[in-house]
Amino acid sequence: MGLCQSDDSKEQQKKNKAIDNQIRDELKTEKNTFKLLLLGAGECGKSTIMKQMRFIHNNQYSDEELLQQRAVVYSNTIHGMAQLLRGMERFRITFKDESRKFDSKLVFETLSRGKESEPFSDELAVALKRLWADPSLNSATFEHALELHLQSSTKHFLDSLDRISNPSYRPSEQDILLTRIRTTGVTEQSFIIREMKFRVFDVGGQRSERKKWIHCFENVDAIIFVAAASEYDEVLFEDNETNRMVESMRIFESICNSHWFTSTSIILFLNKKDLFEEKLKRTPISVCFSEYNGPQTYEHSIEYIKKSFVEQNVNSKKMIYVHETCATDTDQVQLILDSVASIIIQTSLGKSGLY
Repeated sequence: MGLCQSDDSKEQQKKNKAIDNQIRDELKTEKNTFKLLLLGAGECGKSTIMKQMRFIHNNQYSDEELLQQRAVVYSNTIHGMAQLLRGMERFRITFKDESRKFDSKLVFETLSRGKESEPFSDELAVALKRLWADPSLNSATFEHALELHLQSSTKHFLDSLDRISNPSYRPSEQDILLTRIRTTGVTEQSFIIREMKFRVFDVGGQRSERKKWIHCFENVDAIIFVAAASEYDEVLFEDNETNRMVESMRIFESICNSHWFTSTSIILFLNKKDLFEEKLKRTPISVCFSEYNGPQTYEHSIEYIKKSFVEQNVNSKKMIYVHETCATDTDQVQLILDSVASIIIQTSLGKSGLY
């Protein structure tokens, strides 16, 4: 009987030890884990940055996920073409070849039947190619891309119609980076840099989603706030009136000075710098910042925008780390993520008195 109790006791001790080791491992993992909150207004490029994190750290897409992404490519392509066709009507641009009207009708019929996410039929693929080859659409109408709120991916997908319409089409990394669906709820991406685990949470950017951010606020180590530098002359999707950069700055100010984030590191990504540089050739930032009278160069303009964002911070002890980014440039995003990781690790060590 005593021997039996002894064996039972030893077995229980083994179980207890295993549980203790598991708890210690979990505590150690949690201790070496940094939680980041990715914030920003709608369509600033947050989702693209999350996809880049996944690609950079070799988290490949499953066959099922690739099918989902393929459906988004089809949908983005059809909706982009439909926007261009509506733009022709809005700006009173007409096709020289009347037969293009039948191709246009096929695009809108696809939308009305809810078939835009399905593989293109041969008839639809030919119609899309003929439409995109027409100068009345790909040149005259495309010049109004800004007013039409066209996604930056529209040209990429329409230029790739031969590849996309192939029955065996599988989205490339570039295709996936350029797909656009609105983020709702919370998504997470995890990766390891320098033996430290980083958990990044992305939350919905549209106004209707911001009330959900509060659930992610507690105990984050840093915030990455993304603002699209190129949106200084655009208005919000939600009300078609509010300047997007003004809205982005308002959100940044409320996050930066929130009591939730008194001691939280804040990293600002001024994203879409490539589009920003292109826009400056046509439109000065004074359309958003009426007081700006400096040179219309990339360097002076981006510095002014940086200064405008940083000045929203009222806490002189809080550092705002700023990076100019192009979320579709994988190499650049990787370099910036490494830099961000260093900032977060050093800041954490500093708070612990170890740095």
